[in-house]
Amino acid sequence: MRLAILCLILLFRFTPMVRSQGAIISHDSIVFVEKTLKKINKNVSFTVVPGPIFGSTQKVGFAVLPMIVYNLKKSDTITPPSSTAVMFYFDFYGSWMTGVKQSLYWNHNKWRAFLTFNVGEMQLKFFGIGRDTVIIDNNDANYVWTTQKEMSVTLTCFRKIYKGLYGGLEYNYSLSNLQGTDSVSTAELTRSELPLGQTYESVLIPTIVWDNRDNIFWSSKGYYATFSCQLSESIVLNTRGYNIFNVSVNGYHRLRKDSKNLILAWHFYSQAAWGDLPYNMFANYGHGDAAAGYTGGKYVNHSEATAQVELRAEIWKFIALGGYAGTGKIFPSFDVFGQSVWLNFLGANLYLNIIPSQNIRLRLGAAISRKDYGLYIGIGQAF
Repeated sequence: MRLAILCLILLFRFTPMVRSQGAIISHDSIVFVEKTLKKINKNVSFTVVPGPIFGSTQKVGFAVLPMIVYNLKKSDTITPPSSTAVMFYFDFYGSWMTGVKQSLYWNHNKWRAFLTFNVGEMQLKFFGIGRDTVIIDNNDANYVWTTQKEMSVTLTCFRKIYKGLYGGLEYNYSLSNLQGTDSVSTAELTRSELPLGQTYESVLIPTIVWDNRDNIFWSSKGYYATFSCQLSESIVLNTRGYNIFNVSVNGYHRLRKDSKNLILAWHFYSQAAWGDLPYNMFANYGHGDAAAGYTGGKYVNHSEATAQVELRAEIWKFIALGGYAGTGKIFPSFDVFGQSVWLNFLGANLYLNIIPSQNIRLRLGAAISRKDYGLYIGIGQAF
Protein backbone atom coordinates (compact mmCIF):
# COMPACT_ATOMS: atom_id res chain seq x y z
CA MET A 1 0.00 0.00 0.00
CA ARG A 2 1.53 3.23 -1.10
CA LEU A 3 -0.66 6.23 -0.39
CA ALA A 4 -1.71 5.63 3.23
CA ILE A 5 1.46 7.40 4.39
CA LEU A 6 2.90 4.39 2.60
CA CYS A 7 3.65 2.53 5.76
CA LEU A 8 5.26 5.69 7.10
CA ILE A 9 8.89 5.22 7.94
CA LEU A 10 11.15 2.58 6.37
CA LEU A 11 9.75 -0.07 8.64
CA PHE A 12 6.62 0.20 6.48
CA ARG A 13 8.46 0.92 3.18
CA PHE A 14 7.96 4.67 3.33
CA THR A 15 10.11 7.68 4.15
CA PRO A 16 8.01 10.75 4.94
CA MET A 17 9.41 14.23 5.36
CA VAL A 18 10.30 14.36 9.01
CA ARG A 19 12.82 15.76 11.47
CA SER A 20 13.84 14.19 14.77
CA GLN A 21 14.21 16.49 17.77
CA GLY A 22 14.90 13.73 20.31
CA ALA A 23 17.78 13.82 22.76
CA ILE A 24 21.16 12.42 21.77
CA ILE A 25 21.55 8.85 23.07
CA SER A 26 24.94 7.66 24.30
CA HIS A 27 26.28 4.35 23.08
CA ASP A 28 26.94 3.15 26.65
CA SER A 29 23.30 3.83 27.61
CA ILE A 30 21.99 1.79 24.66
CA VAL A 31 24.20 -1.15 25.58
CA PHE A 32 23.12 -0.88 29.25
CA VAL A 33 19.39 -1.00 28.37
CA GLU A 34 19.93 -3.90 25.99
CA LYS A 35 21.89 -5.88 28.58
CA THR A 36 19.09 -5.28 31.11
CA LEU A 37 16.50 -6.66 28.67
CA LYS A 38 18.63 -9.69 27.98
CA LYS A 39 18.63 -10.53 31.70
CA ILE A 40 14.85 -10.94 31.31
CA ASN A 41 15.00 -12.73 27.94
CA LYS A 42 18.30 -13.25 26.16
CA ASN A 43 16.56 -13.76 22.84
CA VAL A 44 14.78 -10.36 22.62
CA SER A 45 15.89 -6.82 21.78
CA PHE A 46 13.53 -3.86 22.14
CA THR A 47 13.57 -0.22 21.08
CA VAL A 48 11.13 2.69 20.76
CA VAL A 49 11.70 5.39 18.13
CA PRO A 50 9.69 8.61 18.65
CA GLY A 51 9.94 11.49 16.20
CA PRO A 52 8.36 14.93 15.77
CA ILE A 53 7.32 15.27 12.12
CA PHE A 54 7.00 18.15 9.73
CA GLY A 55 7.28 18.78 6.02
CA SER A 56 5.64 20.24 2.93
CA THR A 57 2.63 17.92 3.24
CA GLN A 58 2.10 18.08 7.02
CA LYS A 59 2.01 20.49 9.89
CA VAL A 60 3.94 19.39 12.96
CA GLY A 61 2.97 15.86 13.95
CA PHE A 62 4.35 12.95 15.89
CA ALA A 63 5.20 9.29 15.25
CA VAL A 64 6.08 6.50 17.69
CA LEU A 65 7.48 3.13 16.57
CA PRO A 66 8.00 0.40 19.20
CA MET A 67 9.98 -2.53 17.75
CA ILE A 68 10.89 -5.98 19.12
CA VAL A 69 13.60 -8.08 17.43
CA TYR A 70 14.10 -11.76 18.22
CA ASN A 71 15.23 -15.13 16.85
CA LEU A 72 12.56 -17.82 16.51
CA LYS A 73 15.15 -20.52 17.23
CA LYS A 74 18.35 -19.65 19.08
CA SER A 75 20.27 -22.60 17.63
CA ASP A 76 19.60 -21.38 14.07
CA THR A 77 22.54 -19.04 13.34
CA ILE A 78 21.79 -18.71 9.61
CA THR A 79 18.30 -17.22 9.71
CA PRO A 80 17.99 -13.41 10.11
CA PRO A 81 16.13 -12.18 13.21
CA SER A 82 12.36 -11.80 13.11
CA SER A 83 10.67 -8.60 14.27
CA THR A 84 7.37 -7.10 15.36
CA ALA A 85 6.82 -3.36 14.87
CA VAL A 86 3.89 -1.06 15.67
CA MET A 87 3.40 2.46 14.32
CA PHE A 88 1.30 5.36 15.66
CA TYR A 89 1.17 8.67 13.76
CA PHE A 90 -0.81 11.92 13.75
CA ASP A 91 -0.35 15.50 12.56
CA PHE A 92 -2.18 18.78 13.17
CA TYR A 93 -3.95 18.77 9.83
CA GLY A 94 -6.07 15.93 11.22
CA SER A 95 -4.17 13.06 9.62
CA TRP A 96 -3.66 9.87 11.60
CA MET A 97 -2.39 6.39 10.91
CA THR A 98 -1.69 3.22 12.87
CA GLY A 99 -0.18 -0.01 11.65
CA VAL A 100 1.53 -3.28 12.50
CA LYS A 101 4.27 -5.15 10.64
CA GLN A 102 5.21 -8.73 11.49
CA SER A 103 8.35 -10.16 9.84
CA LEU A 104 9.18 -13.86 10.27
CA TYR A 105 12.32 -15.75 9.16
CA TRP A 106 12.73 -19.44 9.99
CA ASN A 107 14.12 -22.91 9.13
CA HIS A 108 17.69 -21.88 8.30
CA ASN A 109 16.49 -18.94 6.18
CA LYS A 110 14.42 -21.18 3.89
CA TRP A 111 11.10 -19.48 4.72
CA ARG A 112 10.10 -15.83 5.04
CA ALA A 113 6.68 -14.37 5.78
CA PHE A 114 5.45 -10.80 6.28
CA LEU A 115 2.13 -9.41 7.48
CA THR A 116 1.26 -5.71 7.48
CA PHE A 117 -1.92 -3.95 8.52
CA ASN A 118 -2.55 -0.20 8.21
CA VAL A 119 -5.60 1.94 8.84
CA GLY A 120 -6.03 5.69 8.96
CA GLU A 121 -7.13 8.95 7.37
CA MET A 122 -4.61 11.21 5.61
CA GLN A 123 -4.83 14.81 4.40
CA LEU A 124 -2.78 14.91 1.18
CA LYS A 125 -1.66 17.43 -1.42
CA PHE A 126 -2.84 16.62 -4.96
CA PHE A 127 -0.77 18.16 -7.77
CA GLY A 128 -2.48 16.20 -10.53
CA ILE A 129 -1.34 13.31 -12.73
CA GLY A 130 1.09 13.57 -15.62
CA ARG A 131 2.87 16.80 -14.68
CA ASP A 132 6.28 15.32 -15.44
CA THR A 133 7.58 17.49 -18.30
CA VAL A 134 8.33 20.60 -16.17
CA ILE A 135 9.76 21.27 -12.71
CA ILE A 136 6.99 22.14 -10.23
CA ASP A 137 7.43 24.35 -7.17
CA ASN A 138 5.42 24.23 -3.93
CA ASN A 139 3.27 27.32 -4.55
CA ASP A 140 -0.31 26.99 -3.32
CA ALA A 141 -1.62 27.41 -6.88
CA ASN A 142 -0.02 24.11 -7.91
CA TYR A 143 -2.04 21.79 -5.66
CA VAL A 144 -5.32 21.18 -3.86
CA TRP A 145 -5.96 19.35 -0.60
CA THR A 146 -7.61 15.94 -0.59
CA THR A 147 -8.47 13.39 2.08
CA GLN A 148 -8.08 9.64 1.86
CA LYS A 149 -9.37 7.04 4.30
CA GLU A 150 -7.68 3.70 3.80
CA MET A 151 -7.37 0.25 5.28
CA SER A 152 -4.83 -2.23 3.91
CA VAL A 153 -3.82 -5.80 4.72
CA THR A 154 -0.85 -7.47 3.03
CA LEU A 155 0.31 -11.07 3.50
CA THR A 156 3.49 -12.32 1.82
CA CYS A 157 5.23 -15.71 1.96
CA PHE A 158 8.51 -16.76 0.28
CA ARG A 159 10.27 -20.13 0.00
CA LYS A 160 13.94 -20.52 -0.89
CA ILE A 161 14.38 -22.13 -4.32
CA TYR A 162 18.17 -22.15 -4.72
CA LYS A 163 20.88 -20.37 -2.71
CA GLY A 164 19.69 -16.72 -2.51
CA LEU A 165 16.70 -17.18 -4.83
CA TYR A 166 13.19 -17.05 -3.29
CA GLY A 167 9.77 -17.35 -4.88
CA GLY A 168 6.40 -16.56 -3.41
CA LEU A 169 3.09 -14.76 -3.45
CA GLU A 170 1.81 -11.52 -1.98
CA TYR A 171 -1.88 -10.97 -1.31
CA ASN A 172 -3.09 -7.41 -0.80
CA TYR A 173 -6.54 -6.21 0.15
CA SER A 174 -7.16 -2.47 0.40
CA LEU A 175 -10.28 -0.42 1.06
CA SER A 176 -9.98 3.24 0.08
CA ASN A 177 -12.13 6.37 0.10
CA LEU A 178 -10.66 9.34 -1.81
CA GLN A 179 -12.45 12.71 -1.51
CA GLY A 180 -11.83 16.36 -2.24
CA THR A 181 -11.88 18.72 0.72
CA ASP A 182 -13.93 21.32 -1.21
CA SER A 183 -15.56 21.84 -4.61
CA VAL A 184 -12.27 22.91 -6.24
CA SER A 185 -10.33 19.84 -5.16
CA THR A 186 -13.25 17.57 -6.05
CA ALA A 187 -13.25 19.05 -9.54
CA GLU A 188 -9.48 18.46 -9.86
CA LEU A 189 -9.85 14.80 -8.88
CA THR A 190 -12.72 14.37 -11.33
CA ARG A 191 -10.71 16.05 -14.10
CA SER A 192 -7.94 13.50 -13.51
CA GLU A 193 -10.54 10.70 -13.93
CA LEU A 194 -9.97 9.35 -10.42
CA PRO A 195 -12.86 7.56 -8.73
CA LEU A 196 -14.31 9.35 -5.72
CA GLY A 197 -15.85 7.47 -2.84
CA GLN A 198 -15.17 3.97 -1.62
CA THR A 199 -13.25 1.47 -3.77
CA TYR A 200 -11.50 -1.78 -2.97
CA GLU A 201 -8.69 -3.83 -4.48
CA SER A 202 -7.98 -7.54 -3.95
CA VAL A 203 -4.92 -8.79 -5.82
CA LEU A 204 -2.42 -11.67 -5.89
CA ILE A 205 1.13 -10.62 -6.76
CA PRO A 206 3.69 -13.30 -7.78
CA THR A 207 7.15 -12.18 -6.65
CA ILE A 208 10.74 -13.39 -7.12
CA VAL A 209 13.50 -12.28 -4.72
CA TRP A 210 17.28 -12.65 -4.83
CA ASP A 211 18.93 -11.98 -1.45
CA ASN A 212 22.52 -12.83 -0.56
CA ARG A 213 23.21 -9.84 1.74
CA ASP A 214 25.44 -10.42 4.76
CA ASN A 215 22.98 -8.53 7.02
CA ILE A 216 19.36 -7.52 6.34
CA PHE A 217 19.56 -4.39 8.54
CA TRP A 218 23.05 -3.08 7.64
CA SER A 219 24.48 -4.65 4.48
CA SER A 220 28.16 -4.46 3.55
CA LYS A 221 28.20 -6.94 0.65
CA GLY A 222 25.78 -8.80 -1.56
CA TYR A 223 22.66 -8.00 -3.57
CA TYR A 224 18.93 -7.70 -2.92
CA ALA A 225 16.62 -7.76 -5.96
CA THR A 226 12.86 -8.17 -6.39
CA PHE A 227 10.60 -8.63 -9.39
CA SER A 228 6.81 -8.68 -9.18
CA CYS A 229 3.91 -8.65 -11.65
CA GLN A 230 0.42 -7.53 -10.70
CA LEU A 231 -2.05 -8.74 -13.32
CA SER A 232 -5.17 -7.47 -11.61
CA GLU A 233 -7.40 -7.87 -14.66
CA SER A 234 -7.47 -11.61 -13.91
CA ILE A 235 -8.61 -11.20 -10.29
CA VAL A 236 -12.36 -11.55 -9.87
CA LEU A 237 -12.59 -9.40 -6.73
CA ASN A 238 -10.75 -6.44 -8.24
CA THR A 239 -12.82 -3.35 -9.06
CA ARG A 240 -10.52 -1.98 -11.81
CA GLY A 241 -8.45 -3.48 -14.62
CA TYR A 242 -4.72 -2.68 -14.70
CA ASN A 243 -1.28 -4.30 -14.91
CA ILE A 244 1.92 -3.40 -13.03
CA PHE A 245 5.47 -4.72 -13.30
CA ASN A 246 8.01 -3.70 -10.63
CA VAL A 247 11.74 -4.36 -10.43
CA SER A 248 14.13 -3.23 -7.69
CA VAL A 249 17.86 -3.99 -7.28
CA ASN A 250 20.21 -3.04 -4.42
CA GLY A 251 23.97 -3.68 -4.40
CA TYR A 252 26.46 -3.43 -1.51
CA HIS A 253 30.27 -3.34 -1.80
CA ARG A 254 33.08 -3.02 0.75
CA LEU A 255 35.63 -0.44 -0.43
CA ARG A 256 38.23 -1.68 2.04
CA LYS A 257 39.14 -5.34 2.02
CA ASP A 258 38.03 -7.19 5.16
CA SER A 259 36.50 -4.02 6.62
CA LYS A 260 32.86 -2.92 6.94
CA ASN A 261 33.73 0.70 7.77
CA LEU A 262 33.39 2.03 4.22
CA ILE A 263 30.49 0.78 2.07
CA LEU A 264 29.24 1.73 -1.39
CA ALA A 265 25.51 1.02 -1.81
CA TRP A 266 23.40 1.55 -4.92
CA HIS A 267 19.71 1.24 -5.73
CA PHE A 268 17.66 0.94 -8.93
CA TYR A 269 13.87 0.92 -9.15
CA SER A 270 11.44 0.84 -12.05
CA GLN A 271 7.68 0.48 -12.53
CA ALA A 272 5.84 -0.12 -15.78
CA ALA A 273 2.05 0.11 -15.53
CA TRP A 274 -0.96 0.50 -17.77
CA GLY A 275 -4.72 0.29 -17.52
CA ASP A 276 -7.28 1.80 -15.17
CA LEU A 277 -5.02 2.44 -12.17
CA PRO A 278 -6.37 3.49 -8.77
CA TYR A 279 -4.51 6.52 -7.40
CA ASN A 280 -2.51 4.58 -4.82
CA MET A 281 -1.08 2.31 -7.55
CA PHE A 282 0.39 5.12 -9.67
CA ALA A 283 4.14 5.67 -9.61
CA ASN A 284 4.56 8.49 -7.07
CA TYR A 285 8.10 9.88 -7.08
CA GLY A 286 9.62 9.79 -3.60
CA HIS A 287 6.90 7.57 -2.10
CA GLY A 288 8.21 4.09 -1.38
CA ASP A 289 10.89 3.99 -4.09
CA ALA A 290 13.75 5.50 -2.01
CA ALA A 291 13.98 8.66 -4.17
CA ALA A 292 14.39 11.66 -1.86
CA GLY A 293 13.94 15.42 -1.74
CA TYR A 294 10.56 15.71 -3.48
CA THR A 295 7.12 16.44 -2.02
CA GLY A 296 4.88 13.40 -2.27
CA GLY A 297 2.20 13.66 -4.94
CA LYS A 298 4.08 16.25 -7.00
CA TYR A 299 5.19 13.87 -9.77
CA VAL A 300 2.67 11.07 -10.43
CA ASN A 301 2.22 8.90 -13.53
CA HIS A 302 1.94 5.29 -14.69
CA SER A 303 5.65 4.46 -14.93
CA GLU A 304 8.94 5.36 -13.25
CA ALA A 305 12.69 4.74 -13.28
CA THR A 306 15.11 5.93 -10.60
CA ALA A 307 18.71 5.20 -9.57
CA GLN A 308 20.97 6.39 -6.75
CA VAL A 309 24.22 5.62 -4.96
CA GLU A 310 25.28 6.18 -1.32
CA LEU A 311 28.72 6.12 0.33
CA ARG A 312 28.47 5.01 4.00
CA ALA A 313 31.28 5.38 6.53
CA GLU A 314 31.55 4.41 10.21
CA ILE A 315 32.97 7.46 11.98
CA TRP A 316 32.82 6.69 15.73
CA LYS A 317 31.50 3.80 17.83
CA PHE A 318 27.81 3.53 16.94
CA ILE A 319 27.65 6.47 14.46
CA ALA A 320 27.83 6.28 10.64
CA LEU A 321 27.42 8.92 7.94
CA GLY A 322 26.13 8.51 4.40
CA GLY A 323 26.15 10.82 1.41
CA TYR A 324 24.04 10.02 -1.66
CA ALA A 325 23.04 11.27 -5.09
CA GLY A 326 20.35 10.10 -7.47
CA THR A 327 18.10 10.86 -10.39
CA GLY A 328 15.00 9.50 -12.06
CA LYS A 329 11.88 10.17 -14.09
CA ILE A 330 8.11 9.76 -13.97
CA PHE A 331 6.40 9.16 -17.34
CA PRO A 332 3.20 7.71 -18.87
CA SER A 333 5.05 4.92 -20.76
CA PHE A 334 8.56 4.01 -21.87
CA ASP A 335 7.67 5.13 -25.41
CA VAL A 336 7.82 8.79 -24.26
CA PHE A 337 10.59 8.39 -21.68
CA GLY A 338 12.69 11.19 -23.20
CA GLN A 339 9.98 13.84 -22.84
CA SER A 340 9.96 13.84 -19.03
CA VAL A 341 12.36 15.91 -16.93
CA TRP A 342 15.20 14.41 -14.86
CA LEU A 343 14.43 14.65 -11.16
CA ASN A 344 17.88 14.90 -9.54
CA PHE A 345 18.58 14.92 -5.80
CA LEU A 346 21.45 15.06 -3.28
CA GLY A 347 21.31 14.09 0.38
CA ALA A 348 23.01 12.92 3.57
CA ASN A 349 22.09 10.44 6.30
CA LEU A 350 23.16 10.10 9.93
CA TYR A 351 22.89 6.52 11.23
CA LEU A 352 22.72 5.79 14.99
CA ASN A 353 23.02 2.16 16.11
CA ILE A 354 20.02 1.78 18.43
CA ILE A 355 20.19 -2.04 18.76
CA PRO A 356 23.92 -2.84 18.64
CA SER A 357 23.52 -6.62 18.92
CA GLN A 358 21.53 -6.70 15.65
CA ASN A 359 23.19 -3.67 13.99
CA ILE A 360 19.83 -1.91 13.64
CA ARG A 361 20.22 1.80 12.89
CA LEU A 362 18.05 4.86 13.37
CA ARG A 363 18.34 6.98 10.22
CA LEU A 364 18.08 10.80 10.17
CA GLY A 365 18.36 12.29 6.70
CA ALA A 366 18.03 15.41 4.57
CA ALA A 367 17.90 15.91 0.81
CA ILE A 368 17.74 18.78 -1.66
CA SER A 369 16.32 18.55 -5.17
CA ARG A 370 14.99 20.67 -8.01
CA LYS A 371 12.85 23.37 -6.30
CA ASP A 372 12.21 21.10 -3.31
CA TYR A 373 13.71 19.41 -0.24
CA GLY A 374 13.02 16.61 2.24
CA LEU A 375 13.82 15.69 5.86
CA TYR A 376 13.52 12.06 6.94
CA ILE A 377 13.58 9.59 9.80
CA GLY A 378 13.59 5.81 9.45
CA ILE A 379 14.81 2.45 10.73
CA GLY A 380 17.65 0.70 8.92
CA GLN A 381 19.68 1.64 5.86
CA ALA A 382 18.09 3.95 3.31
CA PHE A 383 18.04 1.14 0.72
